[in-house]
Amino acid sequence: MAIQKLLEQIEQQAKNCNYTKVTEVRLRLGCWESIETRDLAEAFDRLKGNGLLENARLIVDKNKTQAKCRLCGNIFEVVYLKNRCKKCGSNYMEFIGDRGVRLEGIDGIEKGT
Repeated sequence: MAIQKLLEQIEQQAKNCNYTKVTEVRLRLGCWESIETRDLAEAFDRLKGNGLLENARLIVDKNKTQAKCRLCGNIFEVVYLKNRCKKCGSNYMEFIGDRGVRLEGIDGIEKGT
């Protein structure tokens, strides 16, 4: 369902840009999103059809998981669950980040080009 909504956003943006074909779609996955990039790409390929998105290339970037140290306030990337703050060494941290799939932008071919 989220993919269908995303396709609608892409089509609206293409219309706003006067694109007859979309050549590239850029998405950003939140760090807490459980969907795999491969699964997202497969769903996109199945649903894009033969029209506006027929040959569109999908680029997916996933945000890195970050944490904020509750002791010193430092924000750092979490590489593994037992990470420690790189500033003070504490393991008392709060995970921060976002969820969802966000359309970052599209490229395409304009009408008359």
